[in-house]
Amino acid sequence: MMMIKIKTIKDIPEEELVVGGAPLCAGCPADMGLKFALKALGKNTVVINASGCMTLFVTYPHMPTKVPWMHIAIENAAAAASGLDAALKQLNRRKGVNILCYAGDGATYDIGFQALSGAVTRGTDFTYICYNNNSFSNTGVQMSSATPFAAETSTTPTGNASMGNMLRRKPLAKIIAAHGAPYVATACISNPIDFMKKLQKASLIPGPKFIDLLAPCPTGWGFDASKTVEVGNLAIKTGAWPLYEVEKGEFRLTYKPAVLMPIEKYLKTQGRFQHLRDAQIKIIQNYVNMEWDHLTRGDYWNAVEY
Repeated sequence: MMMIKIKTIKDIPEEELVVGGAPLCAGCPADMGLKFALKALGKNTVVINASGCMTLFVTYPHMPTKVPWMHIAIENAAAAASGLDAALKQLNRRKGVNILCYAGDGATYDIGFQALSGAVTRGTDFTYICYNNNSFSNTGVQMSSATPFAAETSTTPTGNASMGNMLRRKPLAKIIAAHGAPYVATACISNPIDFMKKLQKASLIPGPKFIDLLAPCPTGWGFDASKTVEVGNLAIKTGAWPLYEVEKGEFRLTYKPAVLMPIEKYLKTQGRFQHLRDAQIKIIQNYVNMEWDHLTRGDYWNAVEY
């Protein structure tokens, strides 16, 4: 089936390949991300899901997708993609099939990193989307290496002796790009056209592709479920989550506002940052400014993630 090229909202297919009824949290961004992904890729897609929030998505006998779904342990989604890629080639059925890994940041940045690194190193022909909600949200909102600096989680609590997570985010997109992956990008559920265009571009490139999809989580981040898209937009407009792509080693920003909004506007929307004082917000603003300065000059490899 020919893929409909998405350029504007009018090009998005009307057919829903993700149906309702899944017992996910209200305002779940991972659900939204998968809807967008399957509209971009179409029916000829196999989804490989690592254990995480989307484990709740398929509860037997309910099947909320109209495409094949493989549920895999949290650590080995990318390894399953390598196996499926090899099996379809052996059966002469590989052509035209999109192999899509869809996993959270705990299963990507941390527990599943070894399998992801191995699959990219082997040159597996697949697309990996990390629905990045900045924590192990499914098991109690514990810190992951995608958790931003100063965020409160159940394992980085705030108090007299702590201001939340004291570590910076792991630069996973850079790490995968440094593996030699031909296409790496960031995206956000609040900008679906940007995300779907990147996903369609990735699907036409042979080899391993990686998209880090910011997925603002109402439950884990502490905001009303109706504000998921709004919080995502603020992440983009304040520079907390830059949108870019790295194609065959060439870096390009895909969203470049003339002036960044103050990072405080993003932080104040979320309960996980409510403990921050002005001095601490200023530190974060400096982090964002330094990263953005490097990115706008095309100095991707020296930009340190907030």
